[in-house]
Amino acid sequence: MRLNLLLGLFCFLIATLSSFSNASSLTFSEARHLLARTGFGVVSPKEIEKFLPLSYEDAVDEILSGVREVSVQSAPVFKANPLERRTVRDMDGPTRQAFNKRIKEDHHTLRNWWNREMLITPSPFTERMVLFWHNHFVSEASKVRFGKWLYDQNVTFRKHATGDFRQLLTDISIGPAMLIYLDANKNKKNNPNENFAREILELFTLGEGDQYTEDDIRESARAYTGWMVNPFTAKFEFNIRTHDGHIKTFMGEEGNFDGKDIIRIILKKPEVGDFLALKLWKEFISLEVDTSEVKRLGKILFENNFALKPMLRELFLTEQFRNPQIRGTLIKSPVELTLGTIRLLGNSNLDFRRLIYFQRSMGQNLFQPPDVRGWRGGTNWITSSTILTREKFLKKVFQGVVNSKINMTKNMNRDKKLPFMDVDFSPLLASEKREEGYLKKVFLAANSVTDKRQHGARLKTIRNLILDPAYQVK
Repeated sequence: MRLNLLLGLFCFLIATLSSFSNASSLTFSEARHLLARTGFGVVSPKEIEKFLPLSYEDAVDEILSGVREVSVQSAPVFKANPLERRTVRDMDGPTRQAFNKRIKEDHHTLRNWWNREMLITPSPFTERMVLFWHNHFVSEASKVRFGKWLYDQNVTFRKHATGDFRQLLTDISIGPAMLIYLDANKNKKNNPNENFAREILELFTLGEGDQYTEDDIRESARAYTGWMVNPFTAKFEFNIRTHDGHIKTFMGEEGNFDGKDIIRIILKKPEVGDFLALKLWKEFISLEVDTSEVKRLGKILFENNFALKPMLRELFLTEQFRNPQIRGTLIKSPVELTLGTIRLLGNSNLDFRRLIYFQRSMGQNLFQPPDVRGWRGGTNWITSSTILTREKFLKKVFQGVVNSKINMTKNMNRDKKLPFMDVDFSPLLASEKREEGYLKKVFLAANSVTDKRQHGARLKTIRNLILDPAYQVK
């Protein structure tokens, strides 16, 4: 009897210690998966090893606590002033041509600026969330035009990246970029324009469905009348003269509503939490949805008054996110593929013009999504054309090899043009532990497809891993 008691106590202690050990140690593959999914699809050994002493929960908390509300860089300088908007109609041909040129230059400046921010940020998750909101609250540079307005919107995404969705929705809705993009200036009491009202319901908060009616869209459009961009300040203004001040009926409530009242009423619906949880699930976990888990996450968001961080924490702690079976099941976006690769390999003298060209050719031109619904993602990233561009980009990376004693010029089909970046592979080659098996764990989220072995030639192994189709997924 006593022996059985001692054996039982011993087993209990072993189980307890084992549980404690599991809770206190993050495996290499877990750390890589967590950092790759919350970053740009791939992550350096140095970053992975930094997280290994942490428990899984502590690692998630470390990522969330590191989120920034401001950029690392100062604001870019723009050549076109939004105040010029009111004079465009009066410009003669040459003046208008010069103005349009400055607009395009500002778009290029802004894309350079954000790409650089994503490369140098100490918090990749911050910029991943900025990118998520950029594709949620869509605006197109070709219509908004002014780089300053698009930059201000980008700043707002960062300020509220994992903060208060209620405030994010409000601030984006009154930002000049969104007001111009969704024709709020054309929405007047005698001639309502439903674009703004429809997209806030369909794309930003509830999605398509039976949670609202066409009458709700029409009534909310009336409430948004008077929201405009003042041409003399280039800022939001509520114009009482063009506002419909009559009683409206919206989602069962009646009153003399304005736009902020509409947002307040929409956010009373728990389905908003479900809608956002579903989008974040597909962004970070899988295109296969666990409906009950999404509902649970949506409830967390709703019950926390739309504070995003508690829900994001639970998202990354779900069994589904941690399940090894989901690794390598999401396709990297062009931004993830390009910037993740550059962040991993280290670079200098990066030609941002060519970087943006590659991203655009792969189907993702920042600040210029295809339409109001944004980039569809998933398998839409892969076409007969874009897969060739992806491969071309990755081959270009190897034209910039520096600090390497291995000659990569033989049988590499090198382009005669100059490399668009310098790459330093030495950190990946310096240690004896950088054998092929280790490098596979760093570079690939899924099993190698080509499985080319280059024993004794680690730089060639890196090249083969980057060109492996498995490198395209995260």
